[in-house]
Amino acid sequence: MAQNNFFIITGAEGSGKTKVIDDLEKILPFYRVRYLASRNLNEQGIEIIDWKKFQELAEKDSFILSFNKRDALVGVTHDEIKKARESGKPIIWEVDLQWMETVRNDYPEAVIILINGLGIEDLYEHFESKGGAVPAAMAISANRSNTLNKWWHEDVDHVVENRKNESQKAAEEIKKIIESKV
Repeated sequence: MAQNNFFIITGAEGSGKTKVIDDLEKILPFYRVRYLASRNLNEQGIEIIDWKKFQELAEKDSFILSFNKRDALVGVTHDEIKKARESGKPIIWEVDLQWMETVRNDYPEAVIILINGLGIEDLYEHFESKGGAVPAAMAISANRSNTLNKWWHEDVDHVVENRKNESQKAAEEIKKIIESKV
């Protein structure tokens, strides 16, 4: 049986996916799937390209996944996944829960790891820290993220707990999962 080196790290917005992946990067070499964005979002794993280039890629159907995020166009190209596969390293792709159905349909062989650990209170705190949103919008977003997280629990390969200030433990657990699959 072929070994699998394709891992999708997912979870509700604010669940700590990026922090866990950053901690994982300190203890395990891997290829981190890079997103393209039409403006700087101040997030790890994003390369900024101008709007015209993004539009050209979209017109050529180059994106596996593309979406709007905070007034930016964001996406992952087929070429990026090809580079990831050619690297020979374990592949880590951070994907928000709202895009999991699309990604899972395109890459059914990927091992899906759900980051779990933020309660609804932590989600409220996360959304408040983003600033600029009205309380009602934060409540709706937090509730939606919490619902998505619970809904996906049954459809993932692994659930990793990520309690507040314990992202290193979650990274260690993911490292063990990867090492057992690769």
